[in-house]
Amino acid sequence: MTISSLLTPELVLPALPAQAKAQVLETLAAHVGLVHPHGDVRRLADALHERERQATTALENGVAIPHVRLAGLPGPLAALARSTAGISCGAADGRPTQLFLLLVVSAEQPGSQLKLLANAARLLSDARCRTRLLEAPSADALLAVLREHEERAQRSVRAA
Repeated sequence: MTISSLLTPELVLPALPAQAKAQVLETLAAHVGLVHPHGDVRRLADALHERERQATTALENGVAIPHVRLAGLPGPLAALARSTAGISCGAADGRPTQLFLLLVVSAEQPGSQLKLLANAARLLSDARCRTRLLEAPSADALLAVLREHEERAQRSVRAA
């Protein structure tokens, strides 16, 4: 399963309105709730806040991958958001976070979370991918960048 296969343009926020980490988590949860109305937005937001209290999901280079497992979820969910100004999220390198990739998987399938997290981290550790995501003019363009970089990564794995 690829990250881009979980996303639609409606799940991509090219201009995140939040200005603090807590607002980012609330916005991502609410946005997933709009696209997947069968989900419990409050439960998702609470789980995201709890996860962040344990340890930040902000990585280096302006990337964060907030992620949680929820019981009873029928399948994985994702959302992608971009903040052009950046938001302080406690990253190890001290840089503001600009790209947020939310991953939510079923608590009953923890292995799927590890695979998605590994794929996301590999994808977003690519400086060219990050630069292109920051420059993409629309939700559709952000998705196209993700798809292209995922396909390139899959081709290199097959060739190895």
